[in-house]
Amino acid sequence: MKTFIKNPKLSAQKLLKLERCGRYEEAMSELKEIWADTSEIPALEGLGKTDAAEMLLRCGSLIGFLGHNKQIPNSQEKSKNLLTEARNRFLDIYDPQKIAECENYLALAYWRTGELAEAETWLDEALTHKLPDSDNVRIYSYIIGSKLDYANKKYENICQNFLLKQKVFINCKDDCLKGDYYNNFAIALRNLNQPLEALKKYKTAKHFYQKANHQVYLGTIENNLAYIYKSIYDYENAHQSVDSAVKIYEKINDRTRKGSSLDTKACIYLDEGKYNKALLVIDESIRILEKGENAVYLVESILTKSKILVFLDDIASASLCLSEGIEIAKNRISEDAAKNLAKEFEIAVRQQILFEGHKEAAEDQNESENLELVLHPSISHYENYQAIRINNRHLEEIGLEKNSLGIVVKEKINNGDLVALTEIKNDSVVCGFYDSYFGMVSISGVKSEPILFKEEEIKILGKIIGVGNPEKSSNNKIFIEPVNA
Repeated sequence: MKTFIKNPKLSAQKLLKLERCGRYEEAMSELKEIWADTSEIPALEGLGKTDAAEMLLRCGSLIGFLGHNKQIPNSQEKSKNLLTEARNRFLDIYDPQKIAECENYLALAYWRTGELAEAETWLDEALTHKLPDSDNVRIYSYIIGSKLDYANKKYENICQNFLLKQKVFINCKDDCLKGDYYNNFAIALRNLNQPLEALKKYKTAKHFYQKANHQVYLGTIENNLAYIYKSIYDYENAHQSVDSAVKIYEKINDRTRKGSSLDTKACIYLDEGKYNKALLVIDESIRILEKGENAVYLVESILTKSKILVFLDDIASASLCLSEGIEIAKNRISEDAAKNLAKEFEIAVRQQILFEGHKEAAEDQNESENLELVLHPSISHYENYQAIRINNRHLEEIGLEKNSLGIVVKEKINNGDLVALTEIKNDSVVCGFYDSYFGMVSISGVKSEPILFKEEEIKILGKIIGVGNPEKSSNNKIFIEPVNA
């Protein structure tokens, strides 16, 4: 079959331009004369060596992007095969820039299927070629590197590398690549508990994606903004942002990213304590992602479901769900991914323990008023104090055992103090070590992950200075010992 491409160089430029705008279907339609059946090799007869290799590269990259979004079966395998053939042809004529470009896309194809070790190998190959930092192919290598670091939870690496290459990205002429830079930088900052800095970079990324008119990535920004709003407890804006992302993905029929955004929505419901709603949404997310090839997204949704089940107090189902995720991670991603999954599940279990029984604290406090509290001489000078029930085990190492009574006094609170606070919206009591920064309050146990609150959403009850055990009461008296915090 003879090729119908009259000007291969202009055609390749147009295809790349459409790709960089996320218009993958439109780009594929441009190829129908030489590649109507994507199960076959594109018709390259009549093209010179360089033009034929270039068309293979463009076909390989486009089927990878489109297949990922539309969940086309075996699309990444097709992408890998075409890109490998294109790379071999560029090796024959030795064009380092084009060889590196093929290797970039190969890394992406392996990333989409969760084969992170292979993706890293191809990216390392791309970086071996001597290209200037200003070259868009080299800049794209840095973007792909940040995707791999994110998948491996190496958030500090992303920030360090992006700070080193800041001038390179600022001077870049490709608006999409600039958007990628600010977006991926923001993702790392968000995961390093720097929500305000992340928010600024997300808004800058949105600006560049709008300039590039890249609908897919504009949806990504809305999804990522939802995570930021969730982290600062602005649930109304979080839902609005993620719903906007889902609408964009439905409009462009991006099934994979719709499934991932539904995972985001489930996480918002989880944070709000709306566990049954979260379960309905995450089940839909998993149903969508099971039909695609992106193992990373699927495993993240399975982890979210296991967390939801933990907070629904269905530990058996949560464990089974986690086991399924670990098996997928081991077989399709890496051993490290499986280990990270188990660690995140452990954190969720600890958080559930931390919140266990907080809503019973007010009733327990009323019961304690019928008892006489006898304070140790070292703390007996306090006159105005209140007792709160300790309903969890995260402070046992410093003597505050579950079901004991903590004695709280009004004193100036400093970072590191052991405090009790209430959430204004539901009067639940939380105890732990206090830290405050940028309008946020962090409360943590001895070996547990911190929980964050907005300052305006909580009320500090005071500093915990003593503890007593009601089970050891005598004649309706409880003896209060000082806390060794």
